[in-house]
Amino acid sequence: KHATEAGFTLLEVIVVLVITSLISVVLIQGLGIVLGVRTRVANNIVDLDLGVLHRNLVLEPLRGTVPEYPNRPYIFSGNGQRIRALTVRAIAERAGTPTGYTMTLDYKSERGETVVMYEEDGHEAIELMSWKGNSGAFSYRDRGGDWSDMWPTDKPASQTPWVIRLEPGDKETPTMVASIAGTHKRQLRMMDGNVDGASM
Repeated sequence: KHATEAGFTLLEVIVVLVITSLISVVLIQGLGIVLGVRTRVANNIVDLDLGVLHRNLVLEPLRGTVPEYPNRPYIFSGNGQRIRALTVRAIAERAGTPTGYTMTLDYKSERGETVVMYEEDGHEAIELMSWKGNSGAFSYRDRGGDWSDMWPTDKPASQTPWVIRLEPGDKETPTMVASIAGTHKRQLRMMDGNVDGASM
């Protein structure tokens, strides 16, 4: 008797190799899809984080807006394209330091974008965020809930608005709303005396 030799035939080896190749192709394709999805999700998260950061840079000085003393340069004034005011949440200066700032919406025709420019007293202007197109406007609301495209309005009101809204007018950029939590009237000092409009 001859002992049966153990092993695989050539046909069996070829079948195994073909099946292994097919499984490898499927796995590699699946891995490519997973990595592609992962990359897209990671990019979306980065874009989302940057968007949130830019919006917070815009909102922070607005939220920290405080009233100015009479006859000083940074008494709150605003229209659809520009705000000039005093804030305690400055970007360049130390937090808590009353700092005059100007925020404007400027259209850059060479880029086809509207940019939010921010400038603090004594510092160069910086770009906080941008969006496509020539659009966007600030608006202001008083305690009674009436919106206006100008501040101060023609009605008696506090020196600063209660809410400031920035509507980019771009479908991809959400509306931003800043609620001013602090006082809206500046307490007079002895040196101010009886100034007209002091109750503002």
